[in-house]
Amino acid sequence: MGGRVSACGGVISALVGILLAQQASAQGYEYTYPTPPPQDQPPTPQPVEPEPKEKVSAHRGFQGGFNIGVPIWLDVDTSVVRPGADLHFFGGYDIGYAMFGIDLGAMWTPIDLNGAPGVPPGTSSGRSPLTRLYFAPEVRVQVPNPSPILPYLAATFDVNWWHFRETGIACNYWYCTQVNVFRFTPGFTAKLGIAFRIKRGAHIDLGAKYSLSGAGDFFTRREQWFTPYLGFFFR
Repeated sequence: MGGRVSACGGVISALVGILLAQQASAQGYEYTYPTPPPQDQPPTPQPVEPEPKEKVSAHRGFQGGFNIGVPIWLDVDTSVVRPGADLHFFGGYDIGYAMFGIDLGAMWTPIDLNGAPGVPPGTSSGRSPLTRLYFAPEVRVQVPNPSPILPYLAATFDVNWWHFRETGIACNYWYCTQVNVFRFTPGFTAKLGIAFRIKRGAHIDLGAKYSLSGAGDFFTRREQWFTPYLGFFFR
């Protein structure tokens, strides 16, 4: 009797298992074991995101350069006051849309005294340079953008020292010597330029500046001049 009960229980269990398997298969369930990745396949590198263009406008760092210009004086006798040369250096801190720095320079203007009014005919007074030494704080506003062209506008407040054929005697404890005398005037300069990027961080600088000098120890009236220039700067 006990054997029959056990046999019947086994048959019933087998039938229940078959019915459950058929039901799971009918409902679409199928268990699969996960397959590990192949061992000889190298890991897939993570994609590198391109640098956003906004970083071009967020440049911060030092900026410096130099340029050479040709000063042309305004409201003067051009047969006496000739175009000269201006050697200019600058440096400062660049914050992207603005630069704050210091300018240093020297300017020479040939003065042809042979054509000056009041010179007797036949008298040769020759040509002498009018020399200007200057330094100035500069504020520059610029328009950074992804293109290789960087336009800018700048202003400086100039501290000028002028010399023209004036000498003096300077003495120390041992001896005296003849020295050139420089005289002070205040001034102002406005610059408008365009920089062309030739490689990363290096630019060709092309522009023009308008300068004026107030009356002071050298000039008795306001004087002004215009200077186109060409140079390089690095940022």
